[in-house]
Amino acid sequence: MIDGELVAIGKDGVSHFQLLQNALRHEAKLLYCAFDLMFQGTADLRKQPLLERKERLKAILPSHRLIAFSRHRKANGTKFFAEAERRGLEGVMAKRADSVYASGSRTADWLKIKTAKRQEVVIAGFTAPRRTRPFFGALVLAVREDDTWRYIGHVGTGFSHKVLEDLDAKLVKLTTPKSPFPAKVKDEAATTWVKPSLVAEVKFAEWTSKGELRQPVYLGLRSDKRAKDVVREREPPRK
Repeated sequence: MIDGELVAIGKDGVSHFQLLQNALRHEAKLLYCAFDLMFQGTADLRKQPLLERKERLKAILPSHRLIAFSRHRKANGTKFFAEAERRGLEGVMAKRADSVYASGSRTADWLKIKTAKRQEVVIAGFTAPRRTRPFFGALVLAVREDDTWRYIGHVGTGFSHKVLEDLDAKLVKLTTPKSPFPAKVKDEAATTWVKPSLVAEVKFAEWTSKGELRQPVYLGLRSDKRAKDVVREREPPRK
């Protein structure tokens, strides 16, 4: 059993969520990036060191233009991160070379270090459209906190006309009369609530003192994430 990720590569050579979302309707360059091997035949490899698992993975991967092996870099991490920033990539994954595969849980041995602040969010509602914009005005965003939903702001930028249309078609099927939040939030009178099940990703400038996103920009939906698993991400301190 191989662990990896399917990505859609744009003309700029960088993977994009929205390209992947539209891959079934439009042509896109798809690539499967393989980065770990959990099982080989009947052998459970999850307790083996990461580099050993990757060596086994490399040995069994076929040579194919649609499959890429994710190499492990043992040194020059800061230079590699700087190159990711220069190329406009999302970030880098930092993994201990001797780490085990921790199924279904987060671990300090694997860190996702982002080049820009990004946050997975759950869509809790949408506001009415304004001026010439069709479908909706902004999305109401939430994360899980202490077994409840916490409001973290609205996002009203980053949408193409097609994205607005596709999102609206999904949202109208999820409408509900009740807010998922325990307290009132901004623009409730103009908000249509939805069942908090759609996960998206945004980039943003910073967290405010109230725990809300400043200047968020919509990036796309995340079909690989469950809404109940979306929490505020805490970036590790950079040395």
